[in-house]
Amino acid sequence: MQPESHIDWFVVITRWGQWKKITEKLNALHINCFIPPAYNTLVFFQTNRERALTLVNAGEIKGHFIIDHETHTLLVVPPEQMEAFIRVTTEYPEAEVNTDIPIRKGTRVKVIRGPLKDIEGEVVEHPNGVQLLVRVKSLICARVNIAREDVVPLPENG
Repeated sequence: MQPESHIDWFVVITRWGQWKKITEKLNALHINCFIPPAYNTLVFFQTNRERALTLVNAGEIKGHFIIDHETHTLLVVPPEQMEAFIRVTTEYPEAEVNTDIPIRKGTRVKVIRGPLKDIEGEVVEHPNGVQLLVRVKSLICARVNIAREDVVPLPENG
């Protein structure tokens, strides 16, 4: 278990239209946050667990935490997944973001060129072609169209 002062990324689902107030509040508190451009009811913010709970429980951030179904506690996003998620949704603001993923896991790949170079994710088939899927744990994902030639498969255990 991490000490209470350990800084992690947490995720809250809030009501539509609250993103601006929440961003202003977090910025005033000097708390790093990220809200995906195309899905602004998701608020990712970086702080320690105790402060995260206080912000939400006191109503300073109006919303509900996303719970990790494996640990039955607050979802903590690993930094490398958060970095990949931010890059994908920033480079492609139109990226589809879901909190309920009805997609089977696909082939693990690494992007070898373009604005998403070095991002790892999964390739999924889509009616419009191939898409790169970047997951945050198993609960949230962003996916964008990508050319097959821009990705290479990762080793099975990689």
